[in-house]
Amino acid sequence: MRHGKAEEGQDKADYKRKLISKGIKRNQKIGQMLKDRKGKIDSILCSNASRTIETAEFMAILFGFPLTEIQKVKELYLAPAGIMLDFFYSLDNNNSNVLFVGHNPGVSELITAMTGQLVDWLPTSALIAIEIDTDKWEEISGVSSKIAFSLFPKG
Repeated sequence: MRHGKAEEGQDKADYKRKLISKGIKRNQKIGQMLKDRKGKIDSILCSNASRTIETAEFMAILFGFPLTEIQKVKELYLAPAGIMLDFFYSLDNNNSNVLFVGHNPGVSELITAMTGQLVDWLPTSALIAIEIDTDKWEEISGVSSKIAFSLFPKG
């Protein structure tokens, strides 16, 4: 998932930008759509930027996921696909429904790398679910993956 729409960053560091009301509303829409499709989340992983943490925390609350168990990782801030994959390899294999909240262009690159389907750009709050043909996170680069469904905040 890409984080929700954030405030402009002229007066503060990029990683400190917070969600604006439009971003919160879109996150609510996508969160409810996801909850209607998938009843649970086993793990949440996000960068340590304010906007990704706020997005992850909203989703956690909606799904009844403990806020203290959200993995906030500095290295995922504006990370390319390869760095993101490194973190997925180490996930607990008991977690099959993992929500990752990140930034473009890395999230788009990750989806393209995993599925072979070109994703140029995700709008804020958009979510693309990937179905991976394995039960072991450390194997995700060597197995078939496909886009299971996409959720977009507009139309």
